[in-house]
Amino acid sequence: MRGSRVRVLEAGQRERQRLERDLHDGAQQRLIALSLDLGRLSARLGANHEAQGTLAKAKQEIAQSLDELRDVARGLHPAVLTGHGLPVALESLAARAAVPVRLTLRLNGRLAEQVEVAAYYVVCESLVNIDKHAHASSATVDLCHRDGQLVVEVVDDGTGGADTERGTGLRGLADRVEALGGRLRIWTPHGGGTRVRAEIPCG
Repeated sequence: MRGSRVRVLEAGQRERQRLERDLHDGAQQRLIALSLDLGRLSARLGANHEAQGTLAKAKQEIAQSLDELRDVARGLHPAVLTGHGLPVALESLAARAAVPVRLTLRLNGRLAEQVEVAAYYVVCESLVNIDKHAHASSATVDLCHRDGQLVVEVVDDGTGGADTERGTGLRGLADRVEALGGRLRIWTPHGGGTRVRAEIPCG
């Protein structure tokens, strides 16, 4: 059963990587090329204010579309994780979080890809939930090696009382962690914030 779950997760991960590459090499590159073409057209138009205004608006729309497309690509596969490793990927998540995040990393180099991806999504989903539901003012993210496991903890100072039985996000995280032989636990007392802890074997 566990082997089957791992194979399903790996197949899904490969498909997300393929889609991310297709978006990067296809739609994103075409939008960038179009923006450059508009820039060259703007230089040739000179002082035609009405046309320049229309071009400026079109370039703003392209820039917004690129941002949205990159968000979609990041949701499909964390390319920064593959390219630069877990610390850089988590620093990027913390920098974009809706609340200040104190990030503590005690890692010994790169880990197996499926372990890094699972840890990344635990942190990513937890920070998204904090933004949407926690009414928190700050959060901490702590990762460390302990007894052959990668231990991931995300804690916020919000209202707690999260419904851990509804929604697919937390269930999906639990499936991902359990498929690797680990476990995901959540403490969320009313008025006491929420603590998410994943223990993922590194072997």
